[in-house]
Amino acid sequence: MDLKQEAARVAYTLIKNDSSIGLGDGATIRWLAVHLAEGIRCGLNISLYTSSLQTKDFLQQAGIHVPDISSTDSLDQYFDGCDQLDYQLNALKSGAGIHTQEKLLGAMAKQFIILGDDSKFVKKLENKFPLVLEVLPQSTKYVIKKIKTIFPEVSLSIRTQENTGRPLITRNGNHLLDCRFPQWPELAIMQNQCKNITGVVEISLFYNLVTGAIIAGHNGVRRYERIHEQVSIIQNPF
Repeated sequence: MDLKQEAARVAYTLIKNDSSIGLGDGATIRWLAVHLAEGIRCGLNISLYTSSLQTKDFLQQAGIHVPDISSTDSLDQYFDGCDQLDYQLNALKSGAGIHTQEKLLGAMAKQFIILGDDSKFVKKLENKFPLVLEVLPQSTKYVIKKIKTIFPEVSLSIRTQENTGRPLITRNGNHLLDCRFPQWPELAIMQNQCKNITGVVEISLFYNLVTGAIIAGHNGVRRYERIHEQVSIIQNPF
């Protein structure tokens, strides 16, 4: 059983006609895009937006029009993957370096749903993944100094291009700082401290933003939802 396909299959059952949908990046989201493309061919009427150039290219190759994010200010649902998701639905999305766009669509959405498998669903976020800061290029040295002052134990590196060794430039024209901690600080503290540094555009911690999750395992698919700050499992037959 392909767990990514299973998570995408269940996610597709939540999508309603005449709704606005956002998609993120990754293999699981690509499977969801396959379902959506087939649904649209069969008469499903939805508006589709994405934070990912790869997902946008896939949808356009399927003949689906994908407007720019700037053309909307709200979504019914936003679906995305993650590096890890904890039991309180706090997510890390550090790999692709597009977390600013992802967080924008997540904030627009009435429902922000993470798709993943059991390996990504953990009691507490693990430090094998960095916290990534998107920062204005002119602020990079200042942000590094401030981060080291607040978190002396952190190891910092500017993400670079593989071929040139020069700083990787995001779609927004910014730099990415990878911050590695021997142990994660308190998430609420890290959220507030990092976001308050002048020059930081966004961080790859999605704290208290995700509203639901679909987790696929070899024993089946589980759906979680945050209601009044409490995360509960929804006993739906999938």
